[in-house]
Amino acid sequence: MREVEPPFEIQHNGVTLKVTEAEIKSRRIFYIQFSDNRKVLTVTVGKGLGDEKFWTSIPEGRQEEAEEVGKLIAAFIRGKKN
Repeated sequence: MREVEPPFEIQHNGVTLKVTEAEIKSRRIFYIQFSDNRKVLTVTVGKGLGDEKFWTSIPEGRQEEAEEVGKLIAAFIRGKKN
């Protein structure tokens, strides 16, 4: 497994997202704070049928936000490798 990312910020729809990563039992967890005072969002990557990966919120219930923010997080981390 790769090293945990240091905290970083990304922008989405004019809102700053402060992202902090942690590792719990070999699982990557991301804690997102929104500059527009939305409730904190915690996301991770889950696996569905056929091992397809998807972003999900913890606890469940903010799936749409988790998928949207998760894609931004993945793009940010991949972008650092290039």
